[in-house]
Order: sequence, then C-alpha cells, then structure tokens
Amino acid sequence: MVFQNASQTTHAPHSPDAQGGSAQRTYTRHRPEESVLYNVIRQELEAFLARAQAREQSVPRFIEQEFHAFLRCGILAHGFLRLRCDDCGFDRLVPFSCKRRGFCPSCGGHRMAESAAHLVDRVLPEVPIRQWVLTLPYPLRYRCAYDARLTSEVLRAFLRALFAELRRRARQHWEMRAPQCGAVTFIQRFATELRSDALRALCALVDPH
Repeated sequence: MVFQNASQTTHAPHSPDAQGGSAQRTYTRHRPEESVLYNVIRQELEAFLARAQAREQSVPRFIEQEFHAFLRCGILAHGFLRLRCDDCGFDRLVPFSCKRRGFCPSCGGHRMAESAAHLVDRVLPEVPIRQWVLTLPYPLRYRCAYDARLTSEVLRAFLRALFAELRRRARQHWEMRAPQCGAVTFIQRFATELRSDALRALCALVDPH
C-alpha cells in the first residue's frame, strides 16, 4: 500500500484482505458537501458573521474557526491522502478531517466512539457506575463559554461537593472507613437547539459501596 501526501510518498505492507474475503471492509468517502447542515452553513456563514459585526457583537474567534474548519472537513480540495495498492493498482483518495470538538457530525462521531472504547477497555473498573449531570443557570453558562479557568473552577467545586456527599453516604450506610471516588467528566457545549449550554458535566463515578 502506498500513502501519498503532496510530494511525499510512503509505503506500507499490503493487507491480505484487501482483495476480498470475509474480512474485507468497504470504504465510503465522507461527503459533507451533500448534507443539509454543510450547505446551510456554507450559504449563511459570511452573512451571519457580517450581521454580528454590524451589531458590534462579533462572534468569538474560536467559534468562527470552528465553522471554517467544518467547511474544510472531508473536502478533497482542502487536502487528502492518496492510497495505492502496489499489488492490484487500486487507488483511493482519503480527505483530511477537521478533528474538531464542536458540531462536525463525522469527527464528533469518531471521537465519541474512540473515547467510549478507551474508557470501557482501559479506564473504568468493573464496579457499579452512576451518572450525574450538572446544568448551570444561563448567565453562568455564557461566562463559562468564554472562560476556561472559570469552567474548571465550577467543575472542581461540583466534584468536590459530590464526592463529599458520596463519602458521607458510604460511611453512614455501609460503614466504610475510607471510601474512594473517581470521575470522568465531559462538557457539553450546547443543547439540541444549539443554545449555549456551557457546562453540562456528565460524570461517571465509581460507586463507593
């Protein structure tokens, strides 16, 4: 197999499953330019940014970068890898992805699947797990959306209070002397209607009993 990026080409061993067999997988190129979401953003983005600028309420730079990265994601014109099999001569073009954490369905789906597999296989122990959700008042959500340090402080306070309560319950109901808690947190930046939802922390906690 040949991997080609711009003027640089590298070779990799040919897979025995590449020519057929039960293990063969069919690759279908991601075509974001055919989606409704892509076309709406492509057609309306510049007008949206201009209106925000005219109201002297400019869109934050990181949000603008997220939009532009999404419009380049999966588009061959913005870069790709060329894969070629030395044995059969088959060519395939694989476009670059944005790998952003915002609203790209393709990259978000990949990240979600990879994160879940990593947690199940390598992080979470085989003990009872509970999920806790923290939703903030709207004024605080908007502040956290622009202030990473504040978001960290809010999350730290939430976990500190939650761990204290779980340890209290463990000592009171199960007479545990030194219960231990652990957490994996995820921050959801917006709700289903794309309204700012800056700190919706999904915490998987090791039950202390």
